[in-house]
Amino acid sequence: MLLNSSIFFIALRYLKPSKNQGMVSVISLFSFLGITIGVGTLIVVMSVMNGFRVELLDKIIGINGHLSLYTNNSSVNLDSVKNKIFKNPEVDSIRKIIDGQGLISTDKLSTGILLKGIEREDFINFQNNSKNFEISENFNLSKDNVILGKKLLERVGLKQGDKIKIIFPKSSKSVFGNIPKVKSFIIGGYFDSGMYTYDNNLIFLDLNQAKKIFLQNNNKVFLEIRVTNIDKIDELKKYISEIGINNYQIYDWRYSNQTFFNAIKTEKNVMFLILTLIILVAAFNIISSLIILVKNKQIDIAILKTMGASKKIIGSIFFLNGALIGFFGTLFGTLFGIFFVKNINNLKNFLENFTNTELFAAEIYFLSTLPAKINHLEVFYVIVTSLVISFLASFYPAWKASKNIPIDLIRKE
Repeated sequence: MLLNSSIFFIALRYLKPSKNQGMVSVISLFSFLGITIGVGTLIVVMSVMNGFRVELLDKIIGINGHLSLYTNNSSVNLDSVKNKIFKNPEVDSIRKIIDGQGLISTDKLSTGILLKGIEREDFINFQNNSKNFEISENFNLSKDNVILGKKLLERVGLKQGDKIKIIFPKSSKSVFGNIPKVKSFIIGGYFDSGMYTYDNNLIFLDLNQAKKIFLQNNNKVFLEIRVTNIDKIDELKKYISEIGINNYQIYDWRYSNQTFFNAIKTEKNVMFLILTLIILVAAFNIISSLIILVKNKQIDIAILKTMGASKKIIGSIFFLNGALIGFFGTLFGTLFGIFFVKNINNLKNFLENFTNTELFAAEIYFLSTLPAKINHLEVFYVIVTSLVISFLASFYPAWKASKNIPIDLIRKE
């Protein structure tokens, strides 16, 4: 126990800066800062990527559901199908949907939009399906009333109760040729999903009204299904295939958004590899500083040898020196990373106010806030990776110190 304490004390003493080893101290400091910055940045980046995935998944599925079921047979009773699927305990909710495209025209602008026909009760349930989904007070979704995304409402410069014209692709024939179908609606309110793409381009309208418009364009009413456990989707798809629905197609969220979420996953892995290089550079600095330290401390090594210190003890002193740099760098990096993640939106707001610029525009990054979610297992992997690299970097200088015992230097002194 006393021997271990002496080894630890000597290793700590070698870490302290002195006049004789100024270069060693500078290199050690850069090693410490490199590991701290590398670990902290890794935790922040991984957490932000996790946050983006979770938030986007919540918003996309909150609007679209986990599964979409289309029938190719117009005689199929969707209410009957809905009741059959609802018997499965994994089903959270099912809503009938018909969607299409259109163009809104106001004095301020004309722009293409997405339209989604839905029943009123199902629209209200969006608030239960997505934690960030908000609906304006006293909204009205009925035959002649539509609900606009909040950003879209701001763009057209109108308010609840105003009239809006929507032009549909289905045209009607006249003596003057084909004339696009135009219908006026009253703005019954707005919704805010927190996702820019939907808030800026989507309009909800009454399902029966949407049927009259879109069924003429061969658009089909389909079912959007939400599950209680996202990992049970494949089991539910198997269940649906066994309940006697003929001639249908089913798509899950993984198929619909595969490219998007694969891109996030790939970017996350690439960022992990790139930022790990920072830790590797810091590890090479540890090797350099320890090799210089061994060279500067050859007389100390010789004295310890004459006092009976074994190769193992001498190697342990220099290994512990490098390991301490790695340990404290990893510790401070972890604390820095967690602190940054916990306060990331406060720091973002401070920088935006200070620079008077918008750092993360919603129209580019899809979300109005910067999400971050700490995955404790990933933090553990980052810590282990950093410590292993630091410990491996300390082995060679420690081995060199234990092998190279310059006893002749004492005689020369």
